[in-house]
Amino acid sequence: MRFRKPIDNQNKPERAGGLPDFATAVNAIKSSVGTLFTGGDPSKLKLNKFRKGARFCLFVGDEGAILVYMKSNVVLSRQFVPDTSEQNLDELRRSLEVDTQAPVSLIIDNLDQTYVQQSLPPVSAISVKKLMKRRLERDFGANDIKGAVLLGREKTGRKDWNFLMVSIEKNMQISLWLNFVYNLPNRFVGIYLASIETENILRKLEHAMGAPQGAAASKWKFFVSHNKVGGFRQVILRDGRIVFTRMAQPIGESTPEVIAGNIEQEMQSTIEYMKRLSFDPKSGLDIYIIAGSAIKPVIDKSKFAIKNFFILTPYEAAGYLGIEGATQPTDQFGDVILAASISSSVKHVLTFNTPESTKFNKLYTIFHAQRAVAALVLLGMTLYLGAELMDIYSLYRTADEIADNHTRFKSKLDVVHAQIDRDHIDIYRTLDTIDLYQALEQHRVSPLVFIEKIETVIKPPIIVKSIDWAIDDKVNVDTPSSPKINVVFVLEFPDVKTPEAWRAVSKKFLADIKAAFKGYDASFTKVPAGLSEAEKIDMTFDAPAAKTPAPDTNREVQLTIREL
Repeated sequence: MRFRKPIDNQNKPERAGGLPDFATAVNAIKSSVGTLFTGGDPSKLKLNKFRKGARFCLFVGDEGAILVYMKSNVVLSRQFVPDTSEQNLDELRRSLEVDTQAPVSLIIDNLDQTYVQQSLPPVSAISVKKLMKRRLERDFGANDIKGAVLLGREKTGRKDWNFLMVSIEKNMQISLWLNFVYNLPNRFVGIYLASIETENILRKLEHAMGAPQGAAASKWKFFVSHNKVGGFRQVILRDGRIVFTRMAQPIGESTPEVIAGNIEQEMQSTIEYMKRLSFDPKSGLDIYIIAGSAIKPVIDKSKFAIKNFFILTPYEAAGYLGIEGATQPTDQFGDVILAASISSSVKHVLTFNTPESTKFNKLYTIFHAQRAVAALVLLGMTLYLGAELMDIYSLYRTADEIADNHTRFKSKLDVVHAQIDRDHIDIYRTLDTIDLYQALEQHRVSPLVFIEKIETVIKPPIIVKSIDWAIDDKVNVDTPSSPKINVVFVLEFPDVKTPEAWRAVSKKFLADIKAAFKGYDASFTKVPAGLSEAEKIDMTFDAPAAKTPAPDTNREVQLTIREL
């Protein structure tokens, strides 16, 4: 579907000197951004720091424009101008100077719009966007402002992609408005169409009014808004997506009855056209109308075969949409409500950009990224400086502790010196005595280590009869070493009565002794009579030590352990 309104350029105001080129606008932005980095006039634009929630939106139609200034969901001011005369533009500039840090958006609701619904083959999601872009370039002029709304895919058949191509003719009036916002110090965030963004507005209204959802909801929705700068904006939605829209101008007198008759007539014509779009009244139709309080009671809803019918004044619509200060109870038009709702939306259905606005956004992104990087660098330097200051503070604390310890230890040393002087102690001889004691302590030999080790091997029923402990203190001048130890144990094996038993016990016992005493030599230096001959088969004994042998009883064995 395609519909246009012919443009009468003769009735459009001319601008002396033509439109300024893009370089002039870029220089204006650079100048404003330079102020940010050089700390100049604070009234200039600071791209990286917007007042939280503050923004402007310019709602433009064929019959003028409305500038809305709002913060969060509160409309702070609204201003109507009938055309783009220089006097009216100067008035808007003065209003925008109130907050040059607030971004500005342009919302268009005029007649010169084209909507064409198309289908594309079932390609991938990435490829379909490329195909839509090619189709837009092919079907619309290079100077048009254009975009596409992806409606979804068919659920049966080839599952083609459905989308709606939208184009705004960049006539003289739109060019003047674009040129106006390009040259503002405020950041320009984009272009929106009131008809396209109705999807979000109607979704908010349904949610706030508790309209039926899911299977109980109507498939078709009909939205009408009586606007001051345009006329009767009609939007048709199927399954929540826009499929058709048109603008109608009021005809005749401006009495409530005549305006209500115009709305009813235009709506009936649109419903007839909807049948070409496969509209079936059985699938349900909900109608939402925003009109003045004088028109609301005059509209006859019995003329429509509908499921739900809602007529809201602009003041009532603002209440449902959660927008404060936008309207008064006596307001007759829905422009401000539409503008405020679109401006406060977090997400938009479709954002239009021109080559100039695209470059502006790139410049903003670059400068914003530079500021972010600078902030990160500054943060890093701050953290580094903080760490260095902490280190310096720690060093000062350590120095104070060292000074305190020095004072305390010096006091103790003075006390010791005083005591030494009082007792007439030879400190140097005392130190030599301590050194000598420590040297002797290193060579001190104790039998406790042998006792601990031998306990791991000599266990009951073996009986220790005696221990002879000796130290070899002969020191070799060439290879001086610590004194060596010789230990002689006299043991009794009560359960060993035959040579065969002795052979088995003695081998294992001697092996355990050698494993426990590394660096020592262990051997049996005397065995009882009757066992000697049996033992000589497997073992050779060292010569007996030059000591008085132990009594030659029936069960006593002499074990000698020598340090190597």
